[in-house]
Amino acid sequence: MGAWTKNRHVPLDALISSLGLLAASVGIVTGVPQLVHLVRSPDASGLSFSSSVLGVLGAGTWLTYGLLLMDPAQLLGNVPGLACAAATAVLAARRLGVPLSRGLAAVAAWVPAVFAAHTAGGAALVGALATAVSLVRMVPQVRTAFGSGSLTGLAPGTYVLTQVSATLWTVYGLATAQPSVVVCSVVSALLAGVVLSRRLPPRHVVRALHAGRFGLPGQLLVRPLIALVRPGVALAA
Repeated sequence: MGAWTKNRHVPLDALISSLGLLAASVGIVTGVPQLVHLVRSPDASGLSFSSSVLGVLGAGTWLTYGLLLMDPAQLLGNVPGLACAAATAVLAARRLGVPLSRGLAAVAAWVPAVFAAHTAGGAALVGALATAVSLVRMVPQVRTAFGSGSLTGLAPGTYVLTQVSATLWTVYGLATAQPSVVVCSVVSALLAGVVLSRRLPPRHVVRALHAGRFGLPGQLLVRPLIALVRPGVALAA
């Protein structure tokens, strides 16, 4: 029995590593819904080009940080993440009619800053720089979400996945004592939630689910909430 229990024991390091890889796996597909939308539709209403460019800078800086630490989770998440962010920025510039040169100039100015951070403080300072750009990455998108009349160019799936990925990264950062990962992940989750609430107002979502937009599972999901607000409706349903 003792040997069997020992064999069944999973080392904590393996669990933490698996959590990081799971966070990275979700992060890989975070930008896919928005990219697919831009490929299929010319509608980019409500999309912020500045946030798209900051996404490229953030992914590139986190990739550098991962390379310096040789962190498999960071490498797995940010290699395809950088490619997806770059493609999104290019398409966003085309759809919004914004000169792509603005994005290229930002990248050209950012690369020396990352090298300077590495020279001055190593991986820790690069991580701080990655945290800084990640903290402000969603700010232009939030401003656009509140200032734009139409948000039909935003893919809700991207912001849902961002929240899931950020939550996993937060736990991973806590487990591995990486405060930069924790801070930017928490802020990303909160800001993604703000944008998502503007794109899909919670009241509209609840009404759609209750009306059967996603079938019986959706109705069952919101029935307790409906029961709290309007008991008669839930009982009649």
